Amino acid sequence: MIKNITMILLFCSGITKAQSRIITDTIYGTENKNTTLFFPSPIKKAITGSENFVFGYNEETPSTIGIFKAAAGEESNMLVITENGNIFSFLVRYQKDLKKTNYFITDNMAVGNEKTNNIKKSEKETLNHQVIQKDSLDIYTKISKEEISKITYYNRIYGAKDKIIVQLKNIRYYNDDLYFTLLLKNNSSLDYDINYLNFYLNSQNKKRTTTSQSIIYKHKFSYMLPKKIEAGEVKQVVFVFDKFSINEKKILVVELSEINGEREVTLEIPNIFINNAN
Repeated sequence: MIKNITMILLFCSGITKAQSRIITDTIYGTENKNTTLFFPSPIKKAITGSENFVFGYNEETPSTIGIFKAAAGEESNMLVITENGNIFSFLVRYQKDLKKTNYFITDNMAVGNEKTNNIKKSEKETLNHQVIQKDSLDIYTKISKEEISKITYYNRIYGAKDKIIVQLKNIRYYNDDLYFTLLLKNNSSLDYDINYLNFYLNSQNKKRTTTSQSIIYKHKFSYMLPKKIEAGEVKQVVFVFDKFSINEKKILVVELSEINGEREVTLEIPNIFINNAN
């Protein structure tokens, strides 16, 4: 049943404009206030597409009321299935100052019904393709958790500035993917608000190109990426990339940037570590 719900969630987030109604509404949430959703039928199942968003409902005694909260981050989607079989798909977004805290959902806002199998053949084909992506995300999360629990493999590969440290913990090769685990250390007395944490591929030369002139090397998944490193705190984060290798003339650069601050830290990872991942 859970797998079927996950499949429907992926379907609802990826169907084309040919469907008359894809997303019923955009739901906004924040951290310190409840956003309440009222459904016409008791809530049976609910799934959010990102850890930044949480939807609470009574699983033991089904109720028509659900509570939504959000942390700052990129928008995602949320699926809700009610006991009458209706499927609701929402865009979910973070909003610091909520302008609306109550949403009244009606049956005509549903994108389908699981009991009547109201999903077109073409849309099922799209769904089957996207299920593979969901399975991959499950694997990324599983391996990332394993990497977080391991001891540090590299102790001397790090960059530092003003007591802010970015250290390479490990590089792991698994299923044609590379997992980079980083330690983010704040040994200062001031909290560090992260602006971005990016990877770049640079050429090595006597006069090195700065990261601001480089093209960002895109990861396809991140795990436990924080927004803040408090004073005296150590955070771990895992990035997943498609498998790649680099020659001796290039170097992978990790850049940590601070919001409204100048404590920018750069970590350089030589090609030998990437080409010989664990």
